[in-house]
Amino acid sequence: MSARATARRSRTLLMAAALSATAALTLTACGGGDDSASDKAGSSGPADTASPAKDEEAAAAAKDGRSGSAAGSSDKGKSAAPGVCASGTVKVEVKAVSRPVNHLLVVATNTSKAACTAHGYPFLRFDQDQATTPVIDKSRPQAPVTLAPGKSAYAGIVTSAADGSGGTGRKAKKLAVSFQGPGDGSTVGDKMDAPLPGGSVHVDDQAQGTYWQSSQADALKW
Repeated sequence: MSARATARRSRTLLMAAALSATAALTLTACGGGDDSASDKAGSSGPADTASPAKDEEAAAAAKDGRSGSAAGSSDKGKSAAPGVCASGTVKVEVKAVSRPVNHLLVVATNTSKAACTAHGYPFLRFDQDQATTPVIDKSRPQAPVTLAPGKSAYAGIVTSAADGSGGTGRKAKKLAVSFQGPGDGSTVGDKMDAPLPGGSVHVDDQAQGTYWQSSQADALKW
């Protein structure tokens, strides 16, 4: 073989080796790209996938009738617990008294077949007053008054100041009475309209009421 033929063959072999190396590098690069794409695909997915434990908890809550957030509770409202005096269990009357002057007597009689407790003092509203009549703090009894069936609790109302310190005043034609629950300041039952003796009464800025008492005398001594 001539020297020229030998040289040509050497160049051919070198070119073939270079092409083989280039192809190998290309295949390696492509393979690496595929692995990366596969890794990314494997790591992707919903961000908030529920776990079996969460699914079981949600199912249990639904079965028990529970919701995700607890509703707030309060003893204020229209319904009264058993044993609490309120509309539906008592009858309310307002009576005129001769002494002391400028006073009325609220009488709450238990009309149910079970004992009930008159908590605190009656909430009193004359006509469309936005605020209830203030209470005489000193009239608070040692314990709430419990009424057997047919028995009554009493509260006094000072309608106006005898010395005129309550201002000009006005003639009130309506009185609404509401009952308290065991919680401080809570209201139970519906308000009850109590007709005023003679259809109206003079009230002024000094009008105030007492706590529920077990006797008329205790209610009218303030």
